Amino acid sequence: MKIDFHVHSFFSDGRESPLNIIKYALRIGLDAIALTDHDTSKGYYTVKDYPVIPGQEVTTEFGHVVILCNFPPSPPREIAKLVDYAKDNNCIVFPSHPFDIFRAGIGKQVYEYKFDAIEVYNSKAPKNANDKALAVSKNLNLPGLANSDAHVIQALGSAYNYFKDISEFNIDNILEHIRKGKIEISPIGLNIKAKIKIIEWSILRKLKIAKNTSRVMYQVQGT
Repeated sequence: MKIDFHVHSFFSDGRESPLNIIKYALRIGLDAIALTDHDTSKGYYTVKDYPVIPGQEVTTEFGHVVILCNFPPSPPREIAKLVDYAKDNNCIVFPSHPFDIFRAGIGKQVYEYKFDAIEVYNSKAPKNANDKALAVSKNLNLPGLANSDAHVIQALGSAYNYFKDISEFNIDNILEHIRKGKIEISPIGLNIKAKIKIIEWSILRKLKIAKNTSRVMYQVQGT
């Protein structure tokens, strides 16, 4: 079974709907994804009948941490409480792109908390950041994960995790395999089409944000 554990939809800062994402993922050969929008689980309810693991990329006080559960989580954003919440609810928690200083990696905090795994390959992170995450996962004897961090569907398939002992979608079984490190990672990398779509979406998002900001300022000035 091939699974990407770090994917974003338009319920946070991704471009596509959860339904479009999972349908595309299945079409290109993935068997499941985790939907990890920033600080929300709302998107999961639109695809709960598909092979989608509910999760979030939580914005903690130190940076981004992903939580995966067998239910749509509503986790705290303080990192210590987040780790406790994960363990109390049989969830998986791991730092995403921990050493990418430009994208809210938690850095040295990886040593301070008891995570279940570490994202050792993120298709959007620089090579030196991924290399450092891989070294830390080995040093701490924690399972490593490879994920796309897709915000556009064309980035799906750029990284995934392979579970040779799992043939059916069962969230509890998948999470337990992560804990035990029974994973093979596939850090493939982004192709040219995906890179272009990422740039296009980044520009569009900035234009939308600028437009919304201008509208708010106009409304404030008009009151």
